[in-house]
Amino acid sequence: MRAALLLVALVLVAGCTGGPAATPTETASPSPTPDPTPGTATETPTTVAYSDLSQRDQAVVRAAVNGTVRFLPDSPHVPETRFGPDAVDAFRDAEYVRYDGTRYAVSLTQGDLYATYGVETEVAEPEPSATVVDAANLSEREREVVAAALNGGYYTELGADRPPMPDAEYVRYEGETYRLLLVVGDYWTWELRLSPA
Repeated sequence: MRAALLLVALVLVAGCTGGPAATPTETASPSPTPDPTPGTATETPTTVAYSDLSQRDQAVVRAAVNGTVRFLPDSPHVPETRFGPDAVDAFRDAEYVRYDGTRYAVSLTQGDLYATYGVETEVAEPEPSATVVDAANLSEREREVVAAALNGGYYTELGADRPPMPDAEYVRYEGETYRLLLVVGDYWTWELRLSPA
């Protein structure tokens, strides 16, 4: 009997010490879902519904479906289909426009460069070597530009031709000498195209 108890005690000790150490059971916790990175397929493209647009912006869509639309200030020197500069805002963040049952991809790019011109004057004392022309020797159109510049400034509308200027930096007008300054302003247009997607 004593031998049997000793044998049972040895088996219990061997079971506790000889086997691999027991490890606690781990409960798997769900790993956090990573945030989608910009530009991945998990983002939803921005689609603008035609019915959600203003009447002006709906007119932009109808024109863009049939061709290129340009956004620039009104000017008689730019005779193409266009809308005012603020009309582009409705399409800056849009990737698609849904119109008449079709989804159109939005392409908004910079377009043509147009210029405006101004002529300003300032009373000046030219250097002895400077070229000074008398207003009486200017062409009629050049005299008109100089006279307008002296009366508050001469400015063209967007897309107009460069004004005729004397071939001299200084002009003498009614007994006073003036420096002529040509001011050029550049205006980049935005162009919108819609293509079925």
